[in-house]
Amino acid sequence: MKRQSGLSLVAVAVIMAILAGVVMFGMMSMRQEKNLFAEGMDKVGAKAAAAVQPVAAPSAPLRKCVINGKTVISNTDCRDTGKVIEVHETRGIESPKAPKPAPQPEQGVRDKMVERAAQ
Repeated sequence: MKRQSGLSLVAVAVIMAILAGVVMFGMMSMRQEKNLFAEGMDKVGAKAAAAVQPVAAPSAPLRKCVINGKTVISNTDCRDTGKVIEVHETRGIESPKAPKPAPQPEQGVRDKMVERAAQ
């Protein structure tokens, strides 16, 4: 009796189950807007999330300068060259206010007489 060579049906089922689990875990990660893979690697001991760190301290002033022919706004790349940018906090876009109703002019004697006659 000849046997077929290649992967067995059980091996294919196990591989597909593992692949489906990884994809489901990735979809849960996207839904929660977190990188659960990186968090899991940190728990195991890897330094996967170490690459995602702030570049510089936010206390440095923002500067506008030209680097390699491109205008750049940065607090680290410009160093002491360029113009310091002052940042002002604003409320953003506000919805328009409803107009106030116009005041009604007082009725004259003739208008009052017309109203009384109509009643």
